[in-house]
Amino acid sequence: MDAHDAVTSRRAVRGFTDQPVPRETLDRVLSAGAWAWSGTNVQPWHAYKLNGAPLSELKKRAGAATA
Repeated sequence: MDAHDAVTSRRAVRGFTDQPVPRETLDRVLSAGAWAWSGTNVQPWHAYKLNGAPLSELKKRAGAATA
């Protein structure tokens, strides 16, 4: 396999659980992310924290979109 084939055929699959992440952990990760480098310092990202029904709906839609 050459480098091009290796890169274009690569696939990453993540395992997720229903175990909740403590709010303090989420807050700390998002706070650290605010210091992350971005090209030309534009920080073109937005972060959203979901739980409960909105999170369940997002999971349902994401699962349907990838099935």
